[in-house]
Amino acid sequence: MKYFKSTLILLLFGCSFSSCKKITDLQKDPAAVYNPAPKLLFTGILMRSYDAPWSEDHRHNQYMTQNEAYYAGQPYGWTTGSFETPYGILRDVYRMEIEAAKTPELSAAYMTMAKFFKAYFFARTTEMFGDIPLTEALQGESAGNFAPKYNTQLEVYQQVLSWLEEANNELANLKEKGNTLDGDFFYNGKPEQWQKLVNSFKLRVLISLSKRADDSPALRVKERFAEVLANPTKYPLILENRDNFQLLYNNINTYPLWPTDGVIIKKDVRNTLGATYLNILKTLQDPRLLIQALPASAMPSDPTRPFDVYNGGKTGDLQSTLLKQAADGQLSMINFDYWLASPSGVPSIQLGASEVQFALAEGINRGWASGDAAVRFQSGISQSMLFYGISQDKINLFLQANPYKGNNMEGLKQILTQKYVAFFENSGKQAFFEQRRTGVPVFDIGPSNANNNQIPKRWAYPKTEYSTNETYLKEALQRQFNGSDTQNDIIWLIK
Repeated sequence: MKYFKSTLILLLFGCSFSSCKKITDLQKDPAAVYNPAPKLLFTGILMRSYDAPWSEDHRHNQYMTQNEAYYAGQPYGWTTGSFETPYGILRDVYRMEIEAAKTPELSAAYMTMAKFFKAYFFARTTEMFGDIPLTEALQGESAGNFAPKYNTQLEVYQQVLSWLEEANNELANLKEKGNTLDGDFFYNGKPEQWQKLVNSFKLRVLISLSKRADDSPALRVKERFAEVLANPTKYPLILENRDNFQLLYNNINTYPLWPTDGVIIKKDVRNTLGATYLNILKTLQDPRLLIQALPASAMPSDPTRPFDVYNGGKTGDLQSTLLKQAADGQLSMINFDYWLASPSGVPSIQLGASEVQFALAEGINRGWASGDAAVRFQSGISQSMLFYGISQDKINLFLQANPYKGNNMEGLKQILTQKYVAFFENSGKQAFFEQRRTGVPVFDIGPSNANNNQIPKRWAYPKTEYSTNETYLKEALQRQFNGSDTQNDIIWLIK
């Protein structure tokens, strides 16, 4: 008995100092990673940072139509959007920044990339909604602030452009030191490639601010654009397809259209090309159309007029109308032999050389900087066509048949039209944002429209904001839209 008591006392004594765990420790998930390495967070951010092709976005871009009533069509009937995805990714970006700061010498590259991704996702979010939380965002854990104030779009873009400038300078230093980014499956860890992306994204942001270029001096839109164009050494850009920010698919991460059983059925009347897009290529006799799509089987064929056999469905038509047209062979389907040649399909561009060249052409056309807009316009077309494997001879013939019309409104319309063409099935919502900003091309509206014959201009704020952040939300709504919150309100960016 004495032995038992002594043993018990020793066990209790040892438990109090070593083996017994606190309740908080017991509540932790043993499978969770509480202090992840920055490179692991970086890889996770990259995995969530791209937009897939053949999505609902591209039907709203009017590249395709969905003709079967079982699936969502293209009614433009959305109302609210979600903060969950962008702020969820930003939460990981902030965590990467925190973890990298613990070993600043070893993890400087990840602190720099945090600046880029903060700029990237805050810009994408403000484009959708308008004013958004930024300076006080994601402070729930660190400061107990679960109701952050909303920053104006002007403030958001000031911060975004500042982050991009800092990221460019820091990436230049990382390149000089020979630093790399472990966990990078886009650019294999090369800082010089990320530097090109940072500056190319900066151009995207500056062009998106075209309506604010003359009344928002704090943003220095024209000056910043001119600085990028005048100093290619300091501000390298994505000017060729080899530098594209794009996702490469493979046998494991298969192309979105690749069937799970590997059996390709080369007919799909549910999904056909949209007339808004197809008619541009058909009118200009663009060789990209011959690669992207199949002839409409019921259209009369004339070998001397190869483009006449292609036909697109009107986005505004009812799904029943489109389905009948497709079943009757009057609409063009995608070219399965091109898009589904293998499980790796076609790379999904997120920001590519053609967009950058057209951005440079547009800025020059608008008088923001000196340069040759015609050369940039031609380069934008060339890079897009080269992406599809079109020969240089055919590219030259197309350029000769469609010369740049000069630094005027006609020339600007050409640039914007070709930029829209180059966005086919890539870059997520970018074609929609561009059309919203410029009105080019004219989007089709018809009986399928569920938004009072309007194309929406934004996404209303998430319903959860009304229950968790009502005071600051209503303050932002009053400031922007006199209290309104609909998908048709006009945000500051495009007023």
